[in-house]
Amino acid sequence: MFLTVAEYRGFRAAARHLGVTPSAVSQAIRSLERRVGAPLFSRTTRSVRLTEAGERLLAHARPAVDMLTAGLDAASGLGGEITGRLRINMPRPIVPLLVNHLLPDFLDAHPNIELELVGDDHPIDIVEEGFDAGIRLGNFVQIDMVAKWLTPPERFVVVGAPVFLREHGRPASPYDLQNFRCILLRQSVRALDHWQFVVDGKRITVGVAGPLVINDIEGCVRSALRGVGLFQLPHSIVMSHLERGDLQTVLEPYCEEVPGLSLYYPSRNQSLPKLRAFVDFATERMRKSFKPDNYLSNPLRDSDR
Repeated sequence: MFLTVAEYRGFRAAARHLGVTPSAVSQAIRSLERRVGAPLFSRTTRSVRLTEAGERLLAHARPAVDMLTAGLDAASGLGGEITGRLRINMPRPIVPLLVNHLLPDFLDAHPNIELELVGDDHPIDIVEEGFDAGIRLGNFVQIDMVAKWLTPPERFVVVGAPVFLREHGRPASPYDLQNFRCILLRQSVRALDHWQFVVDGKRITVGVAGPLVINDIEGCVRSALRGVGLFQLPHSIVMSHLERGDLQTVLEPYCEEVPGLSLYYPSRNQSLPKLRAFVDFATERMRKSFKPDNYLSNPLRDSDR
């Protein structure tokens, strides 16, 4: 009940989710607070927030309950039933890719699974945040984590709108980018103002600058479509725009190939039937070459241009 109130930030919402009365939830929380010896929630008529004591309890209770749930799922999984809530964390641009490749077929094959896909551009501790697995670029392996290769390697390309290239020309080498307007993606506390390339078989890093910094890849792509500047990103994300001619690549000979996406999860979770089902389904579907429509692109309408 404590975890549910913390998640839903309300006693009534938690009660609805748990199928009990609000008074039952309140009584349980009061009993827990007496045991702890400190208030766990700050209650007002409009909101319910964790106190410092509540935050500390949550940080320890959530992983403990996740471990208990994993044990129960593993034990019940001996009967072969694939059921339960499955939470997957990934960068926001990857969400359409998974939707296009996996849905609705995965849910049709496993109707007792509740799948939650959460887009988050900042790396997180999936265990602390209550996720069963995560997806990130590269072979992401930490202590007590298992990583599975999910998608093929791909190139990081630099793209620009035809109108921008006609007006400003094309860079002949990566070093020329210092004379071009570039669109920068902000991640966490800094903008990615250094782009990597391969010249004569060696990796180089070139500093770039520009008039626009955005913390969303979709926003960066749309800005490139508008002719704001050049932008570097994985080739697969803009395949549909390149095929239609809305964007064009530059510096193709110098593009760097990077590892594909990896699906990673705590080693203790690998026995969960619901996670095994997702891993098997996702790896079988996604270990293929990308197609232009894989990202379910939402191009600008002609009236928006």
